Amino acid sequence: MSVQKITTFNSATVAFSATNAQPTLSRLRKSSGRLLGLTALAFSMAACNTIPKADTRPVLAVPNIPIEQTYGAFDKETVSSAEQASLASQRWQNFYSDERLKGLIALGLQNNKDFESARLAIEKARAQYQITDINDLPRIDGSGGYTRSAQNNRDRNSSGAYSVNLGLANYELDFWGKIASLKDQALQNFLSTTAAKDATQISLISNIAQSYANLSYSLAQLQLAEATVESREKSLFIADKRFEAGIDPKLPSLQSSASLESAKLAVLRAQSSILKSRNALQFLVGGPIPTNLIPTPAVSNITSQQVFSAGLPSELLRYRPDVLQAEYNLKAAGANIEVARASYYPSISLASNVGLSSGSLNDLFKSGSVGWSFGPSISVPIFDAGRLDANYDVAQIERKQTLAGYERSIQTAFREVSDVLATRATLGEQLEAQYRLQDNFEQTYQIADARFKAGISNYLDVLDAQRSLFSTQQGILDLELQKIISQIELYQVLGGGANLDVPTVIPVPQHRNLVQVVNAAANSNKAKATDAIDAASSARVVSAQEALAIKQAEPIEKSTFKPTAVVDINNDGKTDAAIGVITEETMLKENSVEQVPVTQIIEP
Repeated sequence: MSVQKITTFNSATVAFSATNAQPTLSRLRKSSGRLLGLTALAFSMAACNTIPKADTRPVLAVPNIPIEQTYGAFDKETVSSAEQASLASQRWQNFYSDERLKGLIALGLQNNKDFESARLAIEKARAQYQITDINDLPRIDGSGGYTRSAQNNRDRNSSGAYSVNLGLANYELDFWGKIASLKDQALQNFLSTTAAKDATQISLISNIAQSYANLSYSLAQLQLAEATVESREKSLFIADKRFEAGIDPKLPSLQSSASLESAKLAVLRAQSSILKSRNALQFLVGGPIPTNLIPTPAVSNITSQQVFSAGLPSELLRYRPDVLQAEYNLKAAGANIEVARASYYPSISLASNVGLSSGSLNDLFKSGSVGWSFGPSISVPIFDAGRLDANYDVAQIERKQTLAGYERSIQTAFREVSDVLATRATLGEQLEAQYRLQDNFEQTYQIADARFKAGISNYLDVLDAQRSLFSTQQGILDLELQKIISQIELYQVLGGGANLDVPTVIPVPQHRNLVQVVNAAANSNKAKATDAIDAASSARVVSAQEALAIKQAEPIEKSTFKPTAVVDINNDGKTDAAIGVITEETMLKENSVEQVPVTQIIEP
């Protein structure tokens, strides 16, 4: 069991009280001197703990991707350059040109439950920030009561007492920035929640657009299958008549019947796909789909874009909300380090009480019944068995984890964009080849049908040409759908779809700690605006070469283990473990050395 000793100097030590109206100026002066003395004593006691030095080095993200270079693998309609801004800079109302689709997106943003939950999460985060902000205000409690007591069980002259009190609870003076860091952490959590809402919105808009395109091309597949059924019914009719007339054997009629059934199966599959696409779209929209918003079959364009600009990878840091969310989480982890570091310092609080006390209710509000007390208290951590050090280490490791997560989010964004660009790179050529195949099979079918009717070739050639033509036409619809989907995905992975024209309402501190109240500049509107802009500012992302140069310029940290004892666990004459001290040396430019003793057991 760990043991923790905290020396506390409370109001009983330095507070002053009075039950009568007396001059108190001298008492105030004397108490102020005591507070200064106690503060100095607290610092000397706190020196028993090694307070970590503040790490003022900038947090650098090294995702190891070509941030300032262009993307690769482009089709004829896609570009990547610094001269043309990313598609993500466009509002979704401007990127999409299909009015029916825009109507469905508007319904989805209004009714979708996932998006509603994301909006409510923002309100919750805002309320949590307000709770943290209120911690800078003192808390005043009021109480009243009546008690009756006797000296012993034989005392028949019991007495009663009335009391009314108004007290200031322990109010912490934020000399070391602990409460300010907690407030900063809550603000970063709020900004992270707003980014999560934007990510949900982008995903919702993309899913609605993709479901809209899927429904459109399912309708087109149904039209193609129904037209094929009609054509093959005519072919079966002709084959049956030729068989009845004795011109052809039974085989062509059976082959025509099988070809017809295959087309009917395609109709059923298209109908099932339509139902699923409608269900998906209805779920995303959050209600029934109005008839006037059902897409036409095989929409050729849902956007007015002629050229699709991917911009530069660096623009992902600004437009991708998942990257911004990871960045805000990184800043929150940094604020948590400051909270852990501030815990090393003494905690200085104020407490006061003003009350009325009297044995008679009639005398309760007379001047002689007034009593009051006021005084600061200082709590100094003396020995905590390493708990503060462990908490500080945990905070530092958590920031390293969030930094790795931030770098990974940048890498993920870059890979997703590259994947979409790779898909688009050959889509145009695939479509051109598929259309050439369609022309080829149309001519093949016409020739095979003419040869069959002339009795030169059998009906199997006609059926093969029909199947090949139908399969090619289905493939064209699939590729046209992929082309539309790739446009939607490119806009999504670049970060397009958030409300660019609606600024984020960033909460600013409404309350200041008493330590900061005297600083008028910190309470000005300019200071509040500066704090809000700094909170939403971006972290620095560097290239691998720049990161290497910065790392080489950093101080050198060296750990040395000095064993103080060896342990032979199984008594075989061999050392199984060693107990000793690790000395961590940080070599600065001034060749100063900071030593932190840590006891460890290590394997030899």
